[in-house]
Amino acid sequence: MSKLKLKVKQLPTKPGVYKFLGPRGEVLYVGKAKNLRSRVGQYFNNSDTRAQLPFLIAEAVDLDVIVVNSELESLFLENTLIKEYLPNYNIKLRDDKNYAFIKIDYSSQIPQINYARKVDETKSLGTNQSSQHFGPYSSTKKIRQTLDFLRRVFPYCANKQIGKRPCFYYHLHRCPGVCIGAVSLEDYALVLKKISLFLSGNTVLVKKQLQNEMTFAAKKKQFESAAKLRDQLQAITVLEEKQLTLYPQLVNWDFLSVYSTGLNACVNLFKVRGGKLIDKENFIYDNVAGFAEITRDSQVLQTFSEQYYSEASDLPKKVFTQVELSNHALVMKLLSMRAKRVVEVQTPRQGDKLKTIKLGKANAEQYLQKWQSSQADNLDAINETLNELQALLNLPTLPKRIEGYDISNTQGTNPVGSMVVAKNGQAAKSEYRKFKIVGKNTPDDFGMMREMLERRLKRSINGKEEERWPLPDLIVIDGGKGQLGVAVEVLQNMNQAIPVVGLAKRIEEIFLPHNSKPIVLPHDNPILQMLQRLRDEAHRFGITFHKSLRSKQAVKSALDTIPGIGPKTKKLLKQKIGTVEQIRHAPIETLVELIGSAKTELIKKHLR
Repeated sequence: MSKLKLKVKQLPTKPGVYKFLGPRGEVLYVGKAKNLRSRVGQYFNNSDTRAQLPFLIAEAVDLDVIVVNSELESLFLENTLIKEYLPNYNIKLRDDKNYAFIKIDYSSQIPQINYARKVDETKSLGTNQSSQHFGPYSSTKKIRQTLDFLRRVFPYCANKQIGKRPCFYYHLHRCPGVCIGAVSLEDYALVLKKISLFLSGNTVLVKKQLQNEMTFAAKKKQFESAAKLRDQLQAITVLEEKQLTLYPQLVNWDFLSVYSTGLNACVNLFKVRGGKLIDKENFIYDNVAGFAEITRDSQVLQTFSEQYYSEASDLPKKVFTQVELSNHALVMKLLSMRAKRVVEVQTPRQGDKLKTIKLGKANAEQYLQKWQSSQADNLDAINETLNELQALLNLPTLPKRIEGYDISNTQGTNPVGSMVVAKNGQAAKSEYRKFKIVGKNTPDDFGMMREMLERRLKRSINGKEEERWPLPDLIVIDGGKGQLGVAVEVLQNMNQAIPVVGLAKRIEEIFLPHNSKPIVLPHDNPILQMLQRLRDEAHRFGITFHKSLRSKQAVKSALDTIPGIGPKTKKLLKQKIGTVEQIRHAPIETLVELIGSAKTELIKKHLR
């Protein structure tokens, strides 16, 4: 505490982001401030009355800050860091993957339409056009429904390059044939423009374009083209007819309502475009119990507004909120900056706008209650499965903490180990760990598993008590008898009586120590499914890390062979352009601008 108080006195009085850190360097909380010294000081002078505050301050052992130029910059940085660290004390979306977006990616010859979990601002090589992102959406299910509608109305291609073979959707009449040259790239770009307008909520302009093109095609007696355009126009008209008209004026407004309980909150977003209710989204938030009931809704809507509107592609002309935001001016500044026009944020007190807000609150309450009921059912099922797992394996205690381990390597190169954690049957991603295997560079999964487990267990035995990792109630190894034998040997050598099982992929057999016969469960058995999820997650986590190292190695080895290209140049090329393949095909002008003509000539010569 005294160390933190001393740090607070030394903080600058500038805008920035602050992080409270735990005993292992983990990020406990991320916050933003217009004045760092003043804001962080409130944590120690009793002016901040949040119920969670004493627990945060008791757990925190250090403080780190990042100074920025403005309060708006601190907002963007705070959002980025919260997504990166998922701090336990921050209000956050229940789905830790955060929002999802529809993405039009222009980096390939035929632009691709897909979904993305984050906005990528990287520009396509050799062009000034960025990838376009639309959303955010509360779920990928909603994105799939939208993309299915789009593909039926405006068929688009799944291939990245023009070639001799059409994409799968061409045979279903869901691709116009740009992949085999049946439609030119220029004409296909017009299709993408309509899709972009539609996803931006501008259906009025899309319909106008379709009407003009249909009239022109009919005049030219291109009746087949005119019929397709007519069908597209009708499809959008039918969609609009299904949408509820809330206001006779052609207004573009957002309505934010919230319903909260002691543990969770749900934000309901009504998007009104052209006077019609075109979309409804619901977002569940965790960690709201720490706020006083009188300010909770305001804090939740403030958090939602900052996170959502810092990434949203379709910005309204006005936003109406159920309660006054805790920092109303900052959200207005954010919206106006991103929309490049003034966007008002208001709290209606009467009339139709208040009725819409109340309707949104009723929707939020219904959605939250339904979600909590499903969570309770799911929790009951998880507890039942954990009890059955304990009985099946004859475990001494209920396996509240289960750790899964996997090894990833390619012929022994860039070997990595992964550890994933499930607490009370659910993924605890903040406790996942990656291990770079240093003792082996030849294919030896047993030796690599031994090294990883020894290093992991030392984290629970050695060092200061407050820095030790908690021991698991059960260890799950990806593999059969061999891998399990290694784990048993390591545990015995380190005097750890932790139950361990192996899960072999071939027919999903569960191997137990000192038992020649495995347990074989039906594929729909909840115990097997729980262990499979843990094993598959360990594999996914490990292979992602392995691919990352392999990619870095590929860049390093290829560029290291070029005389005159030093570490700074390699780092710059990797940051600004990417892989060796992208560097090889990058336009000469791009490279010259980055590293000069002499080095560009060297790179082009060696990477032919």
